[in-house]
Amino acid sequence: MTAQTFAYETTAPKVISALRKAFGENTVIATNEGYLGRVHVKVVSPWFDGKTERQKQEFLWDVLKTELGEEAQAVSLAVGYGIEEL
Repeated sequence: MTAQTFAYETTAPKVISALRKAFGENTVIATNEGYLGRVHVKVVSPWFDGKTERQKQEFLWDVLKTELGEEAQAVSLAVGYGIEEL
């Protein structure tokens, strides 16, 4: 069985756009390329302040799946941080 390869250069901007739509322009979003072109994304937003790790993960993945559909599988890591955590 062969692992699927993704085009980081085309997927990362879509991920950023989807998250900006949900969190707004004042949110810090950074991506890095992971294994086989997968996207690793970090989001810093006041929305995450006071949320549990589970709440952060559920919201991030709900946004990604809703906005990207099948392309969400190109994201292998999504981490949210609140302003208070920095």
